[in-house]
Amino acid sequence: MKEPKRESRKKEAALIGARLKSVRKNAGLSLQEIADKLNRDYHANTNKGMISKYENGIHEPSAGTLHCLSLVLGVSLDYLMCKTDEPDNAHSLSERNHSGFEIEVFNRYNPTDGGEIDHDAVELIPSVWLVGGHEYFGLRITGSEFAPRYYDGDIVIFERRGKVQRDRVGLVSIGDGDAFPCYIVRKRNGKSVIPLDRRLKELFFTTEQLAESDIHILGAAVQVRRME
Repeated sequence: MKEPKRESRKKEAALIGARLKSVRKNAGLSLQEIADKLNRDYHANTNKGMISKYENGIHEPSAGTLHCLSLVLGVSLDYLMCKTDEPDNAHSLSERNHSGFEIEVFNRYNPTDGGEIDHDAVELIPSVWLVGGHEYFGLRITGSEFAPRYYDGDIVIFERRGKVQRDRVGLVSIGDGDAFPCYIVRKRNGKSVIPLDRRLKELFFTTEQLAESDIHILGAAVQVRRME
């Protein structure tokens, strides 16, 4: 959840809010009932005041929250986002036939050029993961250099976040290079970046270098999916 900044985003938030309000009223549901359904079914931590802010374009709901709202209201996500005027289409029926949310899977991930998406990959995560604004994506592992942690063809699911706990695999990019899985170990005067790819060397950054360098923590691994 965030306040829309640019004018185009403000207009988009207003359109989505108006559509959300219209759908809610047509369904005969109060703000409190919507909040209760989100909290009960998807373990959200919301209230009727927040739903009202969504409807009035004051705050912009995350993609995950919109997805859960579409399921609660029984309309397609595209309809709720004003991308179609058909409230119940094939896509929405597909959504209801499974309990997951489809995420993007990258063959390589690069925050500068966007990376390379595998458009044939279909990976679903539980909808409940999305509540609260959490976002996820997958990265396909290529090659055997990541063994024994990961193997060729594995898809690692990452949560988008800028901090990673010591015992979890993080995804890091440096400069314009592609992101790579690694461990990030805090040292007394800086941090060590330890790539899982055995072809890459361990890197150490002092606190000053971290502040000045173009190093970005892009996510934390939450799950690996392996083809047997």
